[in-house]
Amino acid sequence: MQKIKKINIRQFILILLIPFQIFSEESTELKENELSRKKIHLYSDLYTLNRYTEYPFRKRSEDFDINLLYGITNNFFVGFTYNIGEQSERKIQFVPSTYSGYEQVGEFSSSRYGEYFMLRSQYFFYKNIYGSLNAGFEKGFTKEQTKFLYIGQNVEYQPYSKITNFSHRYFGTFGVGYRGNFFENILLGIEFEFGVINSGKISDHYTFDPVYFNGLPQKYRQDLYLGKPYKTGNSEFSVISVYAGIAL
Repeated sequence: MQKIKKINIRQFILILLIPFQIFSEESTELKENELSRKKIHLYSDLYTLNRYTEYPFRKRSEDFDINLLYGITNNFFVGFTYNIGEQSERKIQFVPSTYSGYEQVGEFSSSRYGEYFMLRSQYFFYKNIYGSLNAGFEKGFTKEQTKFLYIGQNVEYQPYSKITNFSHRYFGTFGVGYRGNFFENILLGIEFEFGVINSGKISDHYTFDPVYFNGLPQKYRQDLYLGKPYKTGNSEFSVISVYAGIAL
């Protein structure tokens, strides 16, 4: 009787272990079928298309960026994006004159704008398809209007300048994308992102000679009474990007 008992207990234990054995075999099979990814992904956008729910005074530039991500696990990557933005510029252009018979020109300049840095996280939830969650900030910049000249019978210099300071802006996005490896080291991908970017702050600084203008300059009064030409509300936006790079 004792012998039969021992056999039954062994059989019972084996029956209990069968599901765990099946699960272990399936888990091993899944790991074997799982896509193996290299740890470092470095890529840049080839083409971007962005859209804003409201047309803001500053659009997030997508001209040239560098994306560097590191795989903490085979499916979870973290890293950053750096966008170089638009180069600083300086130009001379005609502006409307308040006096007939005179042409007015001024120098308009801006520092580098559209430059931003973003922290990225991506998780591959099915083969080469991933979800992303990102946060970043766009660097502030300045615009300057100065060296105004009246050109008529005489060339007359106007002692007037205006500097507009645009503060940093912060934004966040989430998205879904596809990135695949070709020939082991070549990366090709596409991503759709949706996000919100805040307006930041704007401040104007004027310098002028009230004696020359016999009071307030016309351009200053226009700004004072007509208001700022910039929309300052937060804006939702979406970006579609196609990119390529290398995996190391």
